[in-house]
Amino acid sequence: MDHNNIDQHPAMQTLVKGLRREYFLKLWLFVGLSAFGMLFLYAFFAHSIILSIFGLICTVLGLRFLFRLLRQDATEDSRLLHLLHHQPKQIVWVYSVVTERLPFGFQVARYGTMYFKLIDGDDIAVSLPIPQLKVVSKFLNRLLPHATFGYTKDREQWYIASPNMLLRDERGRDGELKW
Repeated sequence: MDHNNIDQHPAMQTLVKGLRREYFLKLWLFVGLSAFGMLFLYAFFAHSIILSIFGLICTVLGLRFLFRLLRQDATEDSRLLHLLHHQPKQIVWVYSVVTERLPFGFQVARYGTMYFKLIDGDDIAVSLPIPQLKVVSKFLNRLLPHATFGYTKDREQWYIASPNMLLRDERGRDGELKW
């Protein structure tokens, strides 16, 4: 597929939005950590050296992570987008998980996460809207014909044993091993 066509596809736009959302959540988290640390430092500077040091540590860590995050663009430096565009064979297994929070039987939250398992044993996770998971998965199925899609305990064991076992080139179309 052409890179321009890939980037314009609605499923790819959904992935990019998910990556941007995670970027901005990290941004706000690091700003909040820095502000919390500064507030702690200010509030306890004259009263408690230990709490002042704690505030200083929070401020320094928050600013360090914040500056590291700001050096990269929301999606330009994304490892996932780089792999999809330039090294798609590195992705061997893709599956999604829907998590529901049901305290006392009442649904409080529902969200989906798409996992990309890589040939080097690493993984990438992206939070996506639940209605879009199937659309993105179908798009990725065409973009990554060599990768295995869907989660099973057997696939997890194969991935732990050797990520190469999940490449479709070594497997049949139905995902079963060829003997």
